[in-house]
Amino acid sequence: MDTWVILTMASVGIGFLMFGGAFFGFMSKWPQTRVWALGIGALVMVTIIPVFIALFVAVTGE
Repeated sequence: MDTWVILTMASVGIGFLMFGGAFFGFMSKWPQTRVWALGIGALVMVTIIPVFIALFVAVTGE
């Protein structure tokens, strides 16, 4: 597998773990700032980083 594929898979995997952590924190009544931080971090890891990687690879042709 290519390095970019592994990086994308790792980013999405970490993002889903962060989504799970945010849900667990919400159900366990963690402080809202921590839950929101995990949720926003998960959103970035699952959507924004893979899109940037895909666009970078498509533009540079690596």
